Amino acid sequence: MSKTTIGLPQWAQWLYARPGAAPLLLALQDECDEDVLLLLLTIWLWLQRRALPAPQWQALHLQQAAWRDAVILPAREARRGLAGDPQSQALYQIAKQAEVEAELSQLARLAVWLERSELTAAGLQQCLAAGCIGQMDGRRAELVGQLALCLERQLSSLQ
Repeated sequence: MSKTTIGLPQWAQWLYARPGAAPLLLALQDECDEDVLLLLLTIWLWLQRRALPAPQWQALHLQQAAWRDAVILPAREARRGLAGDPQSQALYQIAKQAEVEAELSQLARLAVWLERSELTAAGLQQCLAAGCIGQMDGRRAELVGQLALCLERQLSSLQ
């Protein structure tokens, strides 16, 4: 899969399906309250040998937080609330699809935002750390390190 032949949303779906990627991204989301979309964006940038400077990350975090809080988190809460109810599986699938579509829509918006941004060069671990919401310590640092190793193995053929 070439990183240049598809857009960010499609590439993110492809990456998410790679062995080991989803569990680490979800652990960062669920255990460390990280935003998977921002982490996917950092990886996308790294593959292109680009990164955002810190001030632009701050602006992007604020923009993403508004969408996440207003759209993605309510869809996620609805999906999770329906997950254990066998009589609501059709509704669960609808909620799951709504959550995925909200995330893909935001990835497309983030890609447009990047087109207007000043970019620099950075390594994968540095990109991932910049994309994180919280401090790089403890479990977050451990998971980011594991994700970087996993991605370097998975994506080395794309370079």
